Amino acid sequence: MIHVPNDARPALDLIREVGGDELVHALLATFVKYATTQVARAREAADAGDASEIARVAHAVKSSARQMGANALADACDAAELAGLGNDQAAAVAAVAEIERTFKVAQRWMDAHLAA
Repeated sequence: MIHVPNDARPALDLIREVGGDELVHALLATFVKYATTQVARAREAADAGDASEIARVAHAVKSSARQMGANALADACDAAELAGLGNDQAAAVAAVAEIERTFKVAQRWMDAHLAA
């Protein structure tokens, strides 16, 4: 049995209502691929100390994460975006670490769902 976090279930159920399990699978696969690239970009921006790029990348991931039910990731992206927009480099860089952590958690359950 796949452990999907309780707070992710409503988002996945909504997608399932619209397009069935096939759409859930397709969107999860697309999201994991997209987010993997974007999280790497956020890390590059953090390593470069580029708060505005962190904000841009975090904004790009935030809504998609929320739509897929990865709410902790979306929250981390929101914090990174706000810090980046406020040009708070230290907070933006710290928020990238939280983005990476929460993405790993989401990616585990999404990958398990995709493999099932």
